[in-house]
Amino acid sequence: MSKGEYIQRNLLELILSGFFLVLILFSKLAAIYIALMALLIVWGYVKKQIQFSLNRFSLLFVGLYLCYLVGTFWTQDWSEASRYLENKLSFVLLPILFSFRKKNGFNISLIYGGLIFAVLVAFLYGISIGIPCYLKHLSFPYCFLKSHLSPFMHPTYMSVFVMISLAATVSLMKHEKLSRTKGWILIIVLSIYNVLLLSLAGLLFFGILVFWFFLVWLRSRVSKLRVIQLIFSVLAITIFVSLKLPFIKEEISAVVESTKEYTQDPVRYVQGLPESTSSTQTRLVMWSVTVEEIKKHPLGIGTGNLDIVLGNNLRNKGNDAFAAKKYNPHNQFLHTFLEVGPIAFILLVLISLGGMFKGYKEDYFMLIILSASLFFNCLFESMLQLQAGIIFYPFFFMLLGIAQRSNNKLI
Repeated sequence: MSKGEYIQRNLLELILSGFFLVLILFSKLAAIYIALMALLIVWGYVKKQIQFSLNRFSLLFVGLYLCYLVGTFWTQDWSEASRYLENKLSFVLLPILFSFRKKNGFNISLIYGGLIFAVLVAFLYGISIGIPCYLKHLSFPYCFLKSHLSPFMHPTYMSVFVMISLAATVSLMKHEKLSRTKGWILIIVLSIYNVLLLSLAGLLFFGILVFWFFLVWLRSRVSKLRVIQLIFSVLAITIFVSLKLPFIKEEISAVVESTKEYTQDPVRYVQGLPESTSSTQTRLVMWSVTVEEIKKHPLGIGTGNLDIVLGNNLRNKGNDAFAAKKYNPHNQFLHTFLEVGPIAFILLVLISLGGMFKGYKEDYFMLIILSASLFFNCLFESMLQLQAGIIFYPFFFMLLGIAQRSNNKLI
């Protein structure tokens, strides 16, 4: 096949894969690029290259959007509610736009390649601005860690892109679409990037993923009993080492002490918060006040009312300064339940855990990893509140669905 024939055959996949670069580096152009993809998809229908095929799983995203739409009936801040509806419109638009199958097969390898390429470009850009920074300040942490290495989006969101890229690399290697040498180089580079981002959720998910891969590899070589023994041994060693390492001991002690203080007197604890709170303090307070408000409003408070309700709770506890920061709950499940009620919460659980079950049942490795990523990160962040999460997850879910309905072999 000539280069021209290859491009013509895979033009749709090439354009779709380019969206990751836009989403990471040029997010303001995302709407324009989605319009470009829409035109290409319409052209595919005209040329009979693609055929409508409903992705039933995507209806969960549509249902989630409808919950936010219904929630506007109780809003106290219509401007905030309308912003929510606009930002989350991809929950409806993407399922409609990408409910199709490609008649001559969908080259999902190009999609994976596009994501990996976009992540590597972002990494190189971070390094390129970090080098002159280091020459000026002579500080590695200041110039090469966290947001300094990810200037375009929050490190937690960037870590999601990196982790899915790692999984895509493993999938390409497994199906011999990528040589082992290149694959391992990519794995090492992407792993380094993920570590440098220093996202707690990203590092924990990375550790879980590495351990899972190791168990899968080991399972084919030793008995099931040996694997179970290894799991318990690793857990015991991890707990023992964690309790001995000074910085981990200090973190655990801080969490235990903060939890104890908050439980004894929540009002006093909130009143005594320092001007600059730690991530532990912030999450403890926001998780707690969110649960308090869920108990008061079990059917939800309405779209756009979150800042008002949580702010009032914190002000009643005597800390106007902390309330003014308008922190979100730092947990998408709690965030969704409080704002738009139990139905939306169930839909979010079905998308994440249901996606993992669906991937396991159909032996679809990438669907398992994507769903697990969504579930795990939603425990620590409100992942579906910023564009990077709102668009990325439904977009990638839809692409995996297209590949599933277009191909006989899943990768």
